[in-house]
Amino acid sequence: MQTPSLSKRFGHRIRQLREAKGWSQDELADAAGLHRTHISLIENAKREVQLDTVAKLATALGVEPADCFRWTPTGTQSEVDKLDQLFPALREYQVLATNHGIDDVFQDNGGKLLQTLILLDLKRLPRREGNDAVDASGNEYELKTLNIKHTSGFSTHHHINLNIITKYRNVTAWYFSVYEHIELIRIFRMEPAQLETYFSKWETKWQTDKKDINNPKISLAFVEKHGQLVYPLSP
Repeated sequence: MQTPSLSKRFGHRIRQLREAKGWSQDELADAAGLHRTHISLIENAKREVQLDTVAKLATALGVEPADCFRWTPTGTQSEVDKLDQLFPALREYQVLATNHGIDDVFQDNGGKLLQTLILLDLKRLPRREGNDAVDASGNEYELKTLNIKHTSGFSTHHHINLNIITKYRNVTAWYFSVYEHIELIRIFRMEPAQLETYFSKWETKWQTDKKDINNPKISLAFVEKHGQLVYPLSP
């Protein structure tokens, strides 16, 4: 296959990026501060492009200037192109997460925690041990997530001690979100009293060993047997 000229590759790439955002030529022109006819001429390789125009288009499209020259043949899409197409939505997802006090949706189950907070109408409590949240009345909750494809137990805390156990006993309730990879399957609610068998066992172990317990698990089977299913709700 003969490689097109630089202007054709540039025009083709600008069209790819524009269509990936779902924009018309008019919308790209408005975002870049250019005339629609100018965009049409660029995409059809009928006008030489100045460096300041490259910068305006890159800024409007949310990419680096060099990305405007990355060319792939018509009918194909590189993984970089696919990532470029998806990333604007990920940025919007992160903005939503930031509004809920989650700095990185890719870290520490941030994306899953965000979904749980929104579905249960809770707000995250910042600078607290664990994934604590609060409702509109000030009641506090402990939130845990699990991917059933990877594990059968909910992680708790890497340094369980008497203070953490006391905190666990004093929250209003625990919510356990069960995922299959990234898909939320169900959420269970449990009162602290229902988890006392775990709290007592950890307390006894700590008093015996006199050292913090590293991330003891709460069994999914135990949660499914004793917890109240709150998502999805039955008709």
